[in-house]
Amino acid sequence: MSVNALVEKGILAEQKCGSNFAYTLLEDGLFLPTEYKVLRSQDDQCFLKCMKLTYNGQIQFYYLLEDYRSLAQMLPSLDADGLMVIVTNVLANMLQVKNNGFLSCQKLDLTFEHIYVDTNTYKVKLVYVPVNQGFYMDDASCENAFRTSLIKLIGTTQNLCNNKTIKFANSLSNGLLSLQDLYETANTGKVFQPYGNTGAVNVKTYSGMQPKMEGPRRSASSMQLVSLNVPNKIMLSVDKSEYVIGKKADAVDGILSFNKMISRIHCKIIQRDGQFFIEDLRSANGTYVNYEKLNPHSPRLLKNGDRIRLANSDFEAMID
Repeated sequence: MSVNALVEKGILAEQKCGSNFAYTLLEDGLFLPTEYKVLRSQDDQCFLKCMKLTYNGQIQFYYLLEDYRSLAQMLPSLDADGLMVIVTNVLANMLQVKNNGFLSCQKLDLTFEHIYVDTNTYKVKLVYVPVNQGFYMDDASCENAFRTSLIKLIGTTQNLCNNKTIKFANSLSNGLLSLQDLYETANTGKVFQPYGNTGAVNVKTYSGMQPKMEGPRRSASSMQLVSLNVPNKIMLSVDKSEYVIGKKADAVDGILSFNKMISRIHCKIIQRDGQFFIEDLRSANGTYVNYEKLNPHSPRLLKNGDRIRLANSDFEAMID
């Protein structure tokens, strides 16, 4: 769920207030006073200044922009180096929230329209909404959504695409790198691989990220899905033209019974003309390729090294 989803569901309402903006709570019982007190005590550090008001009898959070501009407003005139400075500061602020103990990254509005930047120093302030409903399922979902939006931004915006940002986009797509690892990578410019050969994933192909034409695609003959974040290594070998994956043993080809978040019939791998595709079968918690959620029954072409997430379990596609 995102901030926009909460607005669409009628839980929050956003209002423009001159150069500032506000979120009004449309349901009772959402306000978290402890988080609000912590938020106010850290206004000058990483958060946009927030004031709790009453608007037509409802609680309203009023955010003061001061001299800050949204990242979305800055994008047309921003270059790749400037973006990396801003992203470094966003990641530093996210780490501060994550390590706070009282606050949660799930309550951050990380849309480019609501990431605010000092145009002189590129210092960043984030919007935090102290309510009892997170905008994301968990902190990992929040981080993944932010990673995905950055990968797409870098890959589709010519003035933001250079060798440094392309390397960083590949780091963003590597699920083995933590938020701290990504901060170190953005801050130093070095590719951070704490576990040796992590098998960094190829991000989704965008025209700006791969300007050179490659030769004809080589036909693949075999594919395995290798687990990345479970105690015991799991490998599924795709051995038929339509290979169904899920946790219902008598209905699938690849059984994943270790995770209750994976649906009984979750997705399938399709082998066609020497290529492999993945298709979500209306799973409850989603199928993702390189952190981008698939629409049900819309097959996605897979490449060697692609990162596949089924619910909250990660796998790497090994295609020969």
